Amino acid sequence: MLARALNARNLDAAASCFAKDACLITPDATAIRGRARIRAVLAQLIARRAQIEIELSCVLMAVDVALVRERWTIGSDGIEGSRFEQSCSTTLVLRLIEDEWRLAIAAPWGNGDQMLARQLGAR
Repeated sequence: MLARALNARNLDAAASCFAKDACLITPDATAIRGRARIRAVLAQLIARRAQIEIELSCVLMAVDVALVRERWTIGSDGIEGSRFEQSCSTTLVLRLIEDEWRLAIAAPWGNGDQMLARQLGAR
């Protein structure tokens, strides 16, 4: 759903994939919290003409929570008109909110483990 919305360059649809209190992990493992702040990151992806191809998907569900692991290839505009492409092990956590699945946590660039280790190390 998120990849489809970004590929269609539909910012409203991409932002609506997230819960209001969601967390997005950026490529440098920074945690962006809240749909409004996440929307700004999504706008940057759309401006860079990001295209996402999902190669593999695995879903583990438990009542109103789902853990999704996917393999994404993300292509986007680079500097001076070049295209940049990377493959990532994406982790998504979804919650069922008012009969709609919304992203609670999204680590599209595969840095969720790095961010978690940093958080746990701070304790």
